[in-house]
Amino acid sequence: YHNPPVRIVGEPVIHKYDAADSKSSTSSSASNTKIIHFQRHGQGYHNLICDMWRELDRPIDFDSSDPNLNPVVRPEFLDPPLTALGMQQCRSQRDLCNGLAPELVIVSPMLRCIQTAKLSFRDFDDSAPWVSHEGCREELGLLMGNKRRPITEIREDYPEIDFSDIVHDADVLWDEYGDRRETLLEKSERIYEFLIEYVRQRPEKEIAIVCHSAYLFTLLNAVMDIEDEGLRSWFLTSEVRSLQMTFIDRSGK
Repeated sequence: YHNPPVRIVGEPVIHKYDAADSKSSTSSSASNTKIIHFQRHGQGYHNLICDMWRELDRPIDFDSSDPNLNPVVRPEFLDPPLTALGMQQCRSQRDLCNGLAPELVIVSPMLRCIQTAKLSFRDFDDSAPWVSHEGCREELGLLMGNKRRPITEIREDYPEIDFSDIVHDADVLWDEYGDRRETLLEKSERIYEFLIEYVRQRPEKEIAIVCHSAYLFTLLNAVMDIEDEGLRSWFLTSEVRSLQMTFIDRSGK
């Protein structure tokens, strides 16, 4: 994603209170720097079935609409939940998350991410607002495992989460792609818009974002400028990774 009007720089968090003193902050005000705690969801049933296919040496063509070549297009995989292993993975992250201090928890509207956040960040149920946003969803289109339920249904299960930033009840975003997957460029543009127009504009300085692996890999490697290879690597299921995010206007403003 080349030459956007705002550079988004990511660096390891040395100490969360040193954000204003980092080298990247010298070219922008401290108000443009946030600490972000990213988490990938725990193992979902779509992950399990793909792992089982690989164990059987069955290749998966994620661009195919044929369920014999791509199991995740089956309608049964609509908005899949966590497996028992996935739930245990997320519970095991609770102590780590409890040592963080998010002022806001942002979750993808996908069930596996909401379940993950509720298990890992449960100690912040009352101390931080919880919001859901389409901007941190996984890749859109084709794969039923990435299609969400109507917001009215999700809100019934999680009335304490604020879904007001999600415009459509039905999954209009996913439906728009039909039988194709969101491209890398389209996904990068959606991620950039989410970071610039939503995350940057939030008043909170320390934020938890619970989302998805392909989404995170694109964010860290195509949207943000990150030198640290460890920060850019693929997220494991339920993994939590913190970074310092600095927004730098190329115009110098």
